[in-house]
Amino acid sequence: MTTPQKRRTFVMQPCAQAALIAVGMLTLQAAQAQQSAEPARLERVEITGSSIKRIDAETALPVQILKREDIIKSGATTATELLTKISANTAAVTDGVSFTDVGAQRGFNGANLRGIGTSSTLVLLNGRRIANYALPGSNSGVDLNAIPVSALDRVEVLKDGASAIYGADAIGGVINFITRRDYTGLDFAASTYITQHGGAGKSTATLSGGIGNITTDRYNLMATLDIQDLKPLRSKQREFARTAFRPDEGVDFTSSNTFPANIDGPNGRVNPTAPACNPPFTLPSGGSNKYCFYDYQQDTEIYPEAKKIGITARGEFALTPDHTLFAEMLIANNETTYRISPGTARLTYPSAGKYYPTGLGLSGNLRIRWRTEAGGNRTNQVSSDNQRLVFGAKGLLGGWDYDAAVSHSVNHVVDNYVQGYFSDSLLRTVFATGDINPFGASDAAGTALLQSAKISDKARDSTGKTTSIDGKLSKEIFNLPAGAVSLAVGGEARREQMDFQPSALFASEGIFNEGTATALKGTRNVKAAFAEVNIPVLKNLEAQLAARHDRYSDFGGTTNPKVGMRWQPVKQVIVRGSYGQGFRAPTLPDLYDAQRTGQTSGLYLDTKRCVNGVPAPGADATDCIKDQFATVTGGNPKLKPEKSKQLSLGVAVEPVTGVTMTADYWKIRKTDVIGNIGEGTVFDNLGRYDPQFVTRGPADPLFPNTPGRITSITLLSDNLGKLNTSGIDVGVDWRGAPTAYGRFGVSAQGTYVMSYEKQAEPTGSPINNVGVYVNDQAVQRWRHTISFNWDQGPFGATLSQTFLLGYTDQNLNLAGEQRRVGNYELWDLSGSYRPTQALTLRAAMRNLFDRNPPFSNQAFSYLATYDASYADPRGRALSLSLSYAFK
Repeated sequence: MTTPQKRRTFVMQPCAQAALIAVGMLTLQAAQAQQSAEPARLERVEITGSSIKRIDAETALPVQILKREDIIKSGATTATELLTKISANTAAVTDGVSFTDVGAQRGFNGANLRGIGTSSTLVLLNGRRIANYALPGSNSGVDLNAIPVSALDRVEVLKDGASAIYGADAIGGVINFITRRDYTGLDFAASTYITQHGGAGKSTATLSGGIGNITTDRYNLMATLDIQDLKPLRSKQREFARTAFRPDEGVDFTSSNTFPANIDGPNGRVNPTAPACNPPFTLPSGGSNKYCFYDYQQDTEIYPEAKKIGITARGEFALTPDHTLFAEMLIANNETTYRISPGTARLTYPSAGKYYPTGLGLSGNLRIRWRTEAGGNRTNQVSSDNQRLVFGAKGLLGGWDYDAAVSHSVNHVVDNYVQGYFSDSLLRTVFATGDINPFGASDAAGTALLQSAKISDKARDSTGKTTSIDGKLSKEIFNLPAGAVSLAVGGEARREQMDFQPSALFASEGIFNEGTATALKGTRNVKAAFAEVNIPVLKNLEAQLAARHDRYSDFGGTTNPKVGMRWQPVKQVIVRGSYGQGFRAPTLPDLYDAQRTGQTSGLYLDTKRCVNGVPAPGADATDCIKDQFATVTGGNPKLKPEKSKQLSLGVAVEPVTGVTMTADYWKIRKTDVIGNIGEGTVFDNLGRYDPQFVTRGPADPLFPNTPGRITSITLLSDNLGKLNTSGIDVGVDWRGAPTAYGRFGVSAQGTYVMSYEKQAEPTGSPINNVGVYVNDQAVQRWRHTISFNWDQGPFGATLSQTFLLGYTDQNLNLAGEQRRVGNYELWDLSGSYRPTQALTLRAAMRNLFDRNPPFSNQAFSYLATYDASYADPRGRALSLSLSYAFK
């Protein structure tokens, strides 16, 4: 049988749904035929994003492809690291960012194409869905920790959204991780990653093996075992992150909950240890120096410890030359440990307590703000287990190519509170004795009392399941003068389940200062049918029409079309374009997640009680100190689905042999965007959003014009309004011919965002988010990756750069002016040596110039002084690896 070794294509089309054309793949490569003893025949191949098989890989829309060679050279060992090479991936959720979601989704890493939300990026494994991360929270989507990077053959990023094949919910695009197939032999690889300044080290080991040739033996079995051990990075190990107090930059994100404790008295806040306080964590406040503040970032981690283990396996058995059975298995466990500062407590210290500070002229019970240092740092161990099984068949039946499978995917997440947490009732009881010292060290009896109130609790336990059966057929149905018309039809039936169970302690608000949550169970059934037709209008003009109908058990039916074209006026030029519509139903947590209490991520002022830095009548000095406020978050059963329209138009050219250049304009309009208004928006506009989203205590009758203190901010899911974004993707690839000095190559991909406007709530005006930090993210105007490659004999080298253009910071500087977060660029240099065909050695210097994250005064993230969604805190690192193939 003849098998094309190379495919000529610039991009891929992700479309295929009744009246839509989906993204095509175009990679300029010449096809070679392989001789065999049997009569030669051309094998039709399936292009990711289209259900129609064809002789070549010519399709309509842009796709960025990372091949196995690119993956290895990148040094990435996790899917999150790998996707930093995708310029369209903006404000993704990484390990650093997940620290900010201290009340819900620790452990989640998510892709975010176009910056329009992790829930709008569809992540696939071998073209089929995976269960979403099970813990409910502000993000939804596939946890990238479940993706087996060591087992990948390639990654295909379909940048045209609302795929008719995979789902109209892929509004931002599709990322398809494709594992190796038909592999035979045994290979072993190991690597180590050592940072120059300490912390964040990493060790990995991979074993892959396969037996059987599908052509000669009629079967192939292969499996990969991947083990990773990641070390934590503490804030004190990086100068830029060791403090949340930067008065030189106008940044003070410190906490009023201190050890020794502050006291809120009738004449303002005081501390019995001021002005000495208790360095390095508790420091004098400045000004009157009557109280202290706590620099929480001096005592936290900015990169978590993690242990990952994954097994992937695939088997194929050829019943006949035209019919093949296949099966896939994925088992992955990711255990991540998060350590942040000791807990906060606002309690009442009794007037008869043995540690009462008598020298301050106070009387009666005291309202204190305390940091429970003696209880240790708050520590959570989050265990995420993924299992996925796929059984299917593919082949040729009656002239139709077919592919059908049943799959079952499960994600089970447990969030264990293992250190630094207390029983609400026990802590209040033992503290009321007055035998625990909040102003210094307790005696043995007081220490024992405090320790007796500590808890270890499996607070959050959640399981998500996705079970589906799908199938598709494709065939050339008749001929036109310009060529054959091809048709593909298919369907899918999918069941999604969600089961979130808080512990009895958590459900009863029994964990001190952690709020509460209630159980969530939900089920959804989705049925879908799609059709795609490929029409050669002229010899050099091809039209693709597709449409998909989805029927949701809770939202009814929706039909979404897509239309695409591919025009090749000359051999070296392809013009492509598409128009489509998308539909994303609210996730089960969006709808049914119970209301839960927590805290704002940032520190804010109540500007109705502190006006221009001065306490309002009836308020006191404590109201003019930035603080965290209680929040109420949760689902909303009244949510409407998101809808979208997508447009793209682009060109791919080959000006000379070996050079490919692409440029694609894209535009997305999303309506009824699901999210919450955002804590930053509320506090920046209290005059507008209070009392709609703000709950307050009673006002002082003596000062009726000054509102009571804020008791909570309500941030429930809602349909906020419209989101409009547009931009241009550009790409250049050059692979030179062999020379006496080796073979050289250059690859570059960049994204320029022309516009990004989003409403914060239905009646609000659109807010510009391009190059501006708003609420929880900044969408950079420009991002690119570029790599320079060289190979000669057994030697190879790659120099690569990742660049992100700076943006306007969230807050003003000391002069009351807008400040700019600096550009961020990372250079990596790697080299390889293959002394034998079996052995390969690699060495790399990551972050070659030891670039620190640029300073940012953003207040959303729990990690202050830099933007964790923008920059990598690890610094310069040496990576060493070896691989050995047993043949």
